[in-house]
Amino acid sequence: MRLRPLLGAVCLSAVAWPHHSAALETVASAADLAAIERSTKVHALVVIRTNEGKDISDDDDDEPPSPDELITTAYPDLPDIEKDLAGLVTFGVVDMALHDKTSVGNQWQLRKLPALVVYQEVPKENPYTGKLYRAAITADVSMLKKPQKLKKMLKAAIPTQFVHELAGDEATWSVLTQLVQENAKELKTVVLLISKQRHASPMYHAVAAEFNDAGLSFVFLNRDEKGAQEVMELLEVDAVPALVVLKSMTDHVVSSAENVKTYGALKSFVEPFATQKGTKRETSEGDKTNEKRKPKFVRFFSGSEFDELVLHSDVVWIIEFMDAQREQQVLDDEEWKKTLTELHRKAGVVAVGAVSCEKEVELCERYGGPGVRAFPLEPSSGNKVKRAEVLPQMFTTIREAKEVAIATIPDHTITITSSADLNPFIALARENRALPVLFFTSRKSTPPMIKALPLSVPTQKIMVAVLYDADEEMKKQFLIEASAKTSLVCLVPTRANSEDPTSGQFGIVPYKKESMGSYTYPNIMQFILQVFAQYPHPQDAEPESGAIDVSPLDLASAQSLVPYMTKENIADLCGGSRICVIGFLEDHVDTVADPESRLAKWWMTLAHVAAQSAQRREPFQFVWMNGKCQKEFAEAFGVGLFQMPTLAVYAPSKQRYATKVGAFDEESATVFLKSVLAGSISTAPIKSVPQLSDECSLDEIQGVAIGADDATEDDGDMDDMLREILSDEKQQRDELEKELKSEPKATEKSKKKKRKSKKKKSKKSKKKAARDEL
Repeated sequence: MRLRPLLGAVCLSAVAWPHHSAALETVASAADLAAIERSTKVHALVVIRTNEGKDISDDDDDEPPSPDELITTAYPDLPDIEKDLAGLVTFGVVDMALHDKTSVGNQWQLRKLPALVVYQEVPKENPYTGKLYRAAITADVSMLKKPQKLKKMLKAAIPTQFVHELAGDEATWSVLTQLVQENAKELKTVVLLISKQRHASPMYHAVAAEFNDAGLSFVFLNRDEKGAQEVMELLEVDAVPALVVLKSMTDHVVSSAENVKTYGALKSFVEPFATQKGTKRETSEGDKTNEKRKPKFVRFFSGSEFDELVLHSDVVWIIEFMDAQREQQVLDDEEWKKTLTELHRKAGVVAVGAVSCEKEVELCERYGGPGVRAFPLEPSSGNKVKRAEVLPQMFTTIREAKEVAIATIPDHTITITSSADLNPFIALARENRALPVLFFTSRKSTPPMIKALPLSVPTQKIMVAVLYDADEEMKKQFLIEASAKTSLVCLVPTRANSEDPTSGQFGIVPYKKESMGSYTYPNIMQFILQVFAQYPHPQDAEPESGAIDVSPLDLASAQSLVPYMTKENIADLCGGSRICVIGFLEDHVDTVADPESRLAKWWMTLAHVAAQSAQRREPFQFVWMNGKCQKEFAEAFGVGLFQMPTLAVYAPSKQRYATKVGAFDEESATVFLKSVLAGSISTAPIKSVPQLSDECSLDEIQGVAIGADDATEDDGDMDDMLREILSDEKQQRDELEKELKSEPKATEKSKKKKRKSKKKKSKKSKKKAARDEL
């Protein structure tokens, strides 16, 4: 395997590192970072910048080393440090090559990489948003090579305010009794550690920090305090260290010394007594415990939707049929998330899902019980694909099935072996009204992501030609450097031929790796979509049978083009890799039945935009919603009440959006969507998308839709006012002209005065002209 640069400064060979029990957590999204910011535990993040991923131009097929492997190679002491501080400190890695600077890590203001970022403060509430956050500090990254110093610093960073130490006059049985009674009133259980140490250990502080909102109150007592002996006798504690859980002074449990030696043992003993309350932290960001139990990266299919969403789709599926034990394991499985990312970057049209064998017994038995199955595609007529039979193999893991599933992607690419084959290929592509794409490679086989291109944009036609080991002369024809191992270009018409729209001169649009990033499926697809949006592309001469007549549109057609989005259907309408156009309208859905209502007019405007977009074969899914009822959801996209009606483009898979500003009409909306596709309107990261709430009643939002016709009642008065304003302005201009003509032009001084007078009067007239515009 080739040497891969780490941090652009040190070349490290991708040496396989022994497996460690506590692998570095990967901060993969803004949501992961937000969870760290509202956590009370100490987090140490190693921030690096690697290559964005292995190029498809690499000659070997080995898996690239992960960021944590690169880090442990650069800092060999880190695994031991992590092991010694297991539970006390959570170590993570942030690869800035995978993130946009405005979404993750921009608040750190790092001058150089690698860097060590530590979160150690207790979260505070943002007075404006109500959410919890905490700032980070930047530590010297060289401390990763000084294990003792780093461990000392991180232990000292663990919050101590969650442990109440009984000392002096407080170290008595009566004070402990009072403390237990006060906590019992708040439905809290007291956890008491009695030790020969003078103060509570960092491990005890770390456990207290983790359970600080879980109905537990942590107390520490040194055995050498005057009243400690009485406490130990009454609690029947024979030896120290001892851990005592007190629900009351008569109901307590004493742990053995074995349960306080390690963080895991201490946590395991305390955890059963914890309660999951709706605390401030949990309600502001959602119950953390429930978040852990709810899968973030696993899509579970029910029996009713499996056939439609899996068997009738145009992607290769890897489905894991899970028993109850595996279902619990996968919820916190970083490997699942890692596999999803790898598949998307490498193949694009291979998806991963799951079925619960406990809930879907019949579906699970249909495919042989628990295990992993692959559902491939096979070529069909007209360069299309259809669902093939499920592969007979039963795999143990998703990773084991990955390569087999990728190999089943139908290959609709055309191999070009000489320059003589190029012209027939281009002619064939234009005859089929398809975009010709040329892929140059030094590899011996077609990469999966290139096979996926013709299958990825069903609304457009793409024909891909693969040229293996092309000579310098052929590369030169397409402005490709002779030394380039991998290149991709699109051929676009630069001059239309009215007699034959499929012919004409062509221009070359190259994929620029320097600005667009490595050759990965998401990057290439973004490039292809930009080409479709920016350059003329021949369309089919006659619309397909499913084409939409833009005018007129009835309500039924509008409903199919722009469905109403609710919390029940948002996952199907605007989930996965879709690009959603969300219309934020502010009236109740019941008023749309009235064709004269403003909501019906807005909806029909959006439906016309959707119909035209469909005819242009743009990759959008249009939906609309009640923006006033779903206020929090709308505000996440920067849409306030007075910005409606408007629309926003949202890519859930990339967590990025762009919101339209200005008038809401067909022309401006169409221009906006084209600009987003072309990249001339930039998108912004969205930190978190609130869940949709229940539908509002008509009475709740009735005040917003006070008939649109009311605005026309005063049109007559407004016309009269405008006539008066224009008349006054004309009279003032006439008087000014008379004054200027009557004034003598005697001296230079008088001329200057006149110039000044003209300037002043000119300024006045300009200010008044603004009234004309109003």
